[in-house]
Amino acid sequence: VLAAWATLPAWARDDAPMPGPPALCHGDLHLGQLVRHPAPNGPWKLIDVDDLGAGVPAWDLARPAAWYACALLPPDEWTRFLTAYRQAGGPAVPADGDPWPALDVPARALTVQTAALAVAKALTADRPLDEVEQAVVDACARMPSVPAQAPR
Repeated sequence: VLAAWATLPAWARDDAPMPGPPALCHGDLHLGQLVRHPAPNGPWKLIDVDDLGAGVPAWDLARPAAWYACALLPPDEWTRFLTAYRQAGGPAVPADGDPWPALDVPARALTVQTAALAVAKALTADRPLDEVEQAVVDACARMPSVPAQAPR
C-alpha cells in the first residue's frame, strides 16, 4: 500500500496544488447517491450533496472507477454508469474516447486510501482481510509497476 502511495503524483498526495481550475464537485459520489425520481423510470438525480465543494471533477468518479479497476464493479455496470454520466454532460471525463487519462490518478488514489483503511481495520480487529479488502490491496500491489512519473 505504501509503495502504491509513492507512485502517485505529488498533487494526489496533497503535497502540491491540484492541476487545472476547480469546478463544482459532489464530494462523495458513489452509485448509492444516484436515484431515479420519480421512481421507477424518472431521470437520474444526484442526492446527498453535504460534501459539495470546489475541486477536480474526476475525483467524483474515483470510487466507481476504482471499483471497476479492482474488478469490484462489473464491466457492464461500469459501462452503463459511464455512458449515462457522459450523456448527462458530466464534466469529469471527455464526452467520448478513453476516460482513463482523467480517471487514472483519482482511481489509484482512492484504491490506496481504501486499502490502507482496510488493512488498519483488519489489524485492529485481529482478522484477515475479507475478499473486497484483499482485492484493493492486490490492486495496490500491481501499482508500483507503473513509473511514478508516467503520464496519467
